[in-house]
Amino acid sequence: MFRSRSTRAALAIFLLLILWTNLRSIDLMTATFKQAAFADLITATSRNDGSLPRCEDLTQNPSSPFSNGAFLTSRTTQVVWKLRNDGSRELTLPHTCQLKRYTAQEAGKCLRNKHLLFIGDSLTRYQFLSLAYFLERKRWPPRYQTSGYTPCTQFDEGGQEACSKIDEPNVCCETDWELNGNGGWPAFMQALGGGVDGSLFHGRMEAQSIRVPISIERYEYISSEEDGRTKLSSLSEFFWPKYRPYHGWNLTGCAKTGSCRYSPESYIKNIERDHNSDWDWDYPNIAEAFTTGSQLHTELQDTNYAFYNRGLWGALQIDKAQIMMDALRNMTGGRSEANNRCFFRSTTGCQRTREWALTSMEYNDVRKTSYESGCEYFDIGHVTEEFGGLYGVDSEFKHVFWNDKHYVSLSVV
Repeated sequence: MFRSRSTRAALAIFLLLILWTNLRSIDLMTATFKQAAFADLITATSRNDGSLPRCEDLTQNPSSPFSNGAFLTSRTTQVVWKLRNDGSRELTLPHTCQLKRYTAQEAGKCLRNKHLLFIGDSLTRYQFLSLAYFLERKRWPPRYQTSGYTPCTQFDEGGQEACSKIDEPNVCCETDWELNGNGGWPAFMQALGGGVDGSLFHGRMEAQSIRVPISIERYEYISSEEDGRTKLSSLSEFFWPKYRPYHGWNLTGCAKTGSCRYSPESYIKNIERDHNSDWDWDYPNIAEAFTTGSQLHTELQDTNYAFYNRGLWGALQIDKAQIMMDALRNMTGGRSEANNRCFFRSTTGCQRTREWALTSMEYNDVRKTSYESGCEYFDIGHVTEEFGGLYGVDSEFKHVFWNDKHYVSLSVV
């Protein structure tokens, strides 16, 4: 995965899904492939001798039994996390296909002029931020949390330190920002939103976000013209109770011009606005916020790929899953649109997932609801299931998590 909660593995698999829809829409593969041609590919997936087909090749023809990419996270697909020299883990599908290691340039080309929407809790936040960082900085966030004032003992394949620095807190590790006077959540959110000089994302990310008891988190990142104008949107979703309001502020559009700034003064002003109930939109709960005709639903109509997850805060009721997946289907067109797709993203394997029996509930109930709505099921819960059995006392735990639910060093790049 990547340096914190949702994984680079999820992003790599996701990019393959996008690649499939792009290739399908422009018909780059010939339509003359015979079904028999795929028999060899299917046979090859039973081997683990270095001759496996590339995963992207299995998805590039509409007549392929692998074309929708569902096999990438299917429960019938064997998953192995290979140990790397620096202690991190690399996702492999040893009896299926070889996953591609995307460069930032390849990812930008694949996602050119696309709009990706991420809705969920902290797992979703860090999946969004990891991808945005990759597109903007041309590298993934560091694999390991800062080691304080002690030397970093983890090194990547190129011999470079794989730890975040004391004065460069990790964009995918909130606790980095709580150490050594880095300013905690306010400084973290301000840095994401441009700070006073453009900061981490060079002014290309807007953060209408504050950390309060009922947190408001809304982000928008738009890559440069040179990098393909990929738009990434993120909205928080932590609780479902009827008494839990869902409110926030409109975006200004600064991400498109690279002019976003979020100074301490602006952050304090937003705190005051929240205290005075001065919001641009306000709904009783997130279900109503995304129903057809709502302001958010209208603003996000250009979404090409939508992902929704909120498992860390308990089981998602089926009626609410139906509302959300119907809304995402209406925004994207779901499977009826060749270039658009919507997914429920299952909850990654961790202690909460195991203790609350989320894996079976999501797979048996939410999965069915997602498909009935015209969306799909992105089963990261299966891909990461083995890590749900690790506890803090396990020696392996620190190589996978930096707390009981957020990932550290799992990777495919």
